[in-house]
Amino acid sequence: MRKTNEGRSPAGILLPSAAAGLLTTLFLMLVGAVFVQRGTLEEGLIAPVALAFLALGCLAAAFISAKRASGGRFFWALGAGMLVFLILLATGAALLDQPAHIVRIAISLLCALAASALGGLAGASMRKKKRYSHLKK
Repeated sequence: MRKTNEGRSPAGILLPSAAAGLLTTLFLMLVGAVFVQRGTLEEGLIAPVALAFLALGCLAAAFISAKRASGGRFFWALGAGMLVFLILLATGAALLDQPAHIVRIAISLLCALAASALGGLAGASMRKKKRYSHLKK
């Protein structure tokens, strides 16, 4: 049986992976907030740890989108990581009435892009398991 659709739609690739990346980031931020509340995480380490959590969320989104995409996996991965970053940036800008620090935003963007590139390379390099490889044609 032949497939008529060669690949998934862009929304079918980006939205689930961005949702997974957002959930990963928000869960890690919640864990970080618990550590701050208990006093385990010092105040000076909050910003680097938040960048690491953002990077892990973008890495997860990029990895998942690279695994789901059929072609151009690296660019899908960068798109998923950027989508996670843009959603978090828009949410933070909408909820907080503080001025935006361009340098912090640029550092977060570079961190998200680097993590997305790593996740995309990892997801694209992993082989997909071939189904029905035991059947001869």
